[in-house]
Amino acid sequence: MSPVNRRTRVTAALAVAAFLPLAAVTAAEAAPLRTADTTTYTSALYLQSALGLPSSETNPVIHSVTYDRFQWILQQPGKYAVLIGDPATDATFKARAGDVEQAADAAGVKEIYWFNPNLSGNAKIGGVTQPNLDIRKPDGITSIIPASQAVYGHAWKNLVGKFLGNGVTVTDPGSGTITTTVGQAGATSNDVGSAAGKSTEVGNANGGALYDYSSGDAPDDVQESYFLVYDKDATSAGAAAKVTAWVDLTDETTSSGTKAKVTTAFGASPAGLSTSTEFAWWKSTNNAKQNVGATDFTGKDVPVLTDADNVDGWRVHQITYPELAFLLRTEGAKETVLLFGGTWCPNTRPVIQAINKNAQENDVTVFNFDTILDGSYVGGGNSAANPLQIRNPSGANVASVENKTPSWIYADLVKQFFGNAKTQYHTNSASNDKNNYAPVTYYPHGDTSKPIEKINKLQVPYLVGVKGSPSDQPTAGVTRQWIIDLGTKDDQGAAQYKEYMSVYYYTRPLPNQVNLAALPLAAPAWTRINQQIGAVTADTLPASVYADTSTDADDTDYLVAGDKANVVYSGGSWTISSTATVGANTIDVAPSDLAAARTALGASAPTSLADAKAAYVAATGESPVDSAKVANLKTIVGVFGVAQNRKSTINTRWGNKTTPSSIIGGVTAVHEVQTFFRALPGRSIATPTPAPTATPAPTATPAPQPTATPAAGGVAPATPTALAVQSTPAKVKIGKLAGAVAKAPTSKKAGTYKVILTAAKGGSVATGTVTIKLTSGKRTKTLTGTLSKGVVTLKVPKLAKGTWTVSISWAGNSSYLAATAKGASIKVKK
Repeated sequence: MSPVNRRTRVTAALAVAAFLPLAAVTAAEAAPLRTADTTTYTSALYLQSALGLPSSETNPVIHSVTYDRFQWILQQPGKYAVLIGDPATDATFKARAGDVEQAADAAGVKEIYWFNPNLSGNAKIGGVTQPNLDIRKPDGITSIIPASQAVYGHAWKNLVGKFLGNGVTVTDPGSGTITTTVGQAGATSNDVGSAAGKSTEVGNANGGALYDYSSGDAPDDVQESYFLVYDKDATSAGAAAKVTAWVDLTDETTSSGTKAKVTTAFGASPAGLSTSTEFAWWKSTNNAKQNVGATDFTGKDVPVLTDADNVDGWRVHQITYPELAFLLRTEGAKETVLLFGGTWCPNTRPVIQAINKNAQENDVTVFNFDTILDGSYVGGGNSAANPLQIRNPSGANVASVENKTPSWIYADLVKQFFGNAKTQYHTNSASNDKNNYAPVTYYPHGDTSKPIEKINKLQVPYLVGVKGSPSDQPTAGVTRQWIIDLGTKDDQGAAQYKEYMSVYYYTRPLPNQVNLAALPLAAPAWTRINQQIGAVTADTLPASVYADTSTDADDTDYLVAGDKANVVYSGGSWTISSTATVGANTIDVAPSDLAAARTALGASAPTSLADAKAAYVAATGESPVDSAKVANLKTIVGVFGVAQNRKSTINTRWGNKTTPSSIIGGVTAVHEVQTFFRALPGRSIATPTPAPTATPAPTATPAPQPTATPAAGGVAPATPTALAVQSTPAKVKIGKLAGAVAKAPTSKKAGTYKVILTAAKGGSVATGTVTIKLTSGKRTKTLTGTLSKGVVTLKVPKLAKGTWTVSISWAGNSSYLAATAKGASIKVKK
């Protein structure tokens, strides 16, 4: 559904929703459940401002598209009308674009796709006009170093070499890093117009090709503005002629002349020019990128989006940087729902369906901005080396003087409108890298004469409600956001948050497809796991689905015929790992091998991994050594060890609410998307009236439902007609977290360390995984273990002589907040 028509549908929708059960409204697949009181902004307002279109033009033919969508459109079959130009660098562009719009209206053209190669648009953020980022003339981007200018130039020449012009050779290894060269013999020719008399410039058969780099230099008029009709399959006398007609708008001096030439370029059937929905691009690109690298264990061939996601209209609208700046500068009265992320992002794809679905249900348009300005096709994707990722630091580190990234256009945006945003990674007044913070560094407004500053780094996907402001003064505009509040503080006293960075196979888990290749599909445990996967929700308690690592009685459920393991005991430490490769230490650990070993050992056969290890060590020290006994004990150690490893892997996959990259964390992320949208201001979703009981009390009169009154900050309280909004369920602090040395290690022998989590008074026993980090100078070791009845004893490897400090962390569970503590130090004396 077009955002323009939003208000005309919602009145009837609310009337229906007030009387029908929610399931009935959903099944109709037409009306939203409610209309949130958010911005009524549409991109028509931006086009009226940027292109000077009249205010009466509420549904323009011209559509502004990002680099990502533009290059996709140029790969689709059909004939497309395209507008290329920048109103900030071409003073005539506004007037000529208006002429194009009028010509299109008169001819019945449905859509024209406008791409602005100046990726900053010289947008105004606060009182600052952002520097030029025009990829057509990269050496003019003086705000970044030459090496980065070249990357911006590759972004433009990628479009020319693949689609729009001649003389550019594109080297595309398919890794997200593209290079281009010009003037080489045999370079790609997309426009036959360079041949004498073949030009498709309207009114000038000798006008040459549109963008011709064959001489080795950029055309003199490369920064002029153009209208063109493009057909990727068009040919002339066997040569590619993708640009079927074009007009140099900058050379046109009158509206009448411009409209006449544009009308000619439309051709004989202007109403038949091709169109492409934004949903088609989201669906195609997301599905294609999701399938790259996916396996049978991680949702291969499972689409991110299907046509069902567009039944009530696609609601996620990607906008350019200048449009985002305009939106936030002009809409300060109501909330705007904004999603940072892109089609390249493996963490955005898992929730894009849920975001769209909830936007449909709440009748909201979500505006999407990609901080990678080329959509991740040219400069190296999301790597730190890509200067097109404006969220990257200015240089290699905070002390760098290398201005490789225009990160200030990100910083200015965040400072101006998102000053109160919560992020997982943020600045730290004491030390830039303390607590592993990763802020964005930048030169203020690109001025390298000023000291480098730093600002919070948001991770994507990043979903927020925000109110903009026309003021030049920074505002704390964030009204709500989709983020995990860990309820803890770091050692600088700052609140800690975690952003929802999940993956597709955890947000919509399917049987056998939760990245659990470590457990063979023939293992009996899969029957139970798949049943649990089919029933898991955000309310699932982790302990209810975790494999039981406190016992070895069920270990054969996690093994199959043919299982093998490498089992090594050396220097007091064990190494046990499943393997498919036969080596010197490989043994068979199938269920049948366990049965045979137990039979051979009889009543002395150990029943736990700890006992089996102890018995093995004792047996190897006997004189004489009973090799058969040692071999059977080694088999039991291998069987129990492999099974326990697999159990631990399973439990990691299940995770919990505060670990987004897990099953429970993934479904929680999706659930909290719904919570975010239903907390937006506006009428609450009606609660259906329950059916009467078989024998209703004669005086039972339903009490009137209270009205949902928003609490401070726009968060609705829990009432029968409104959903409570919380980033995480209510939790309490653990009673006590402590650790002590159980058996001191040495430089030659391993030891043990015991961690105890004491439950809060009246609370449940703590569950989950404990991590301890050992530090001595620059040396660190990290160990993990799973709690059993609130206690875990971790094996500590042999350590170098000295004092090792111990930091303990626990991620929390459904009942308790995460916790950290300093444990007793380990002193290694010899």
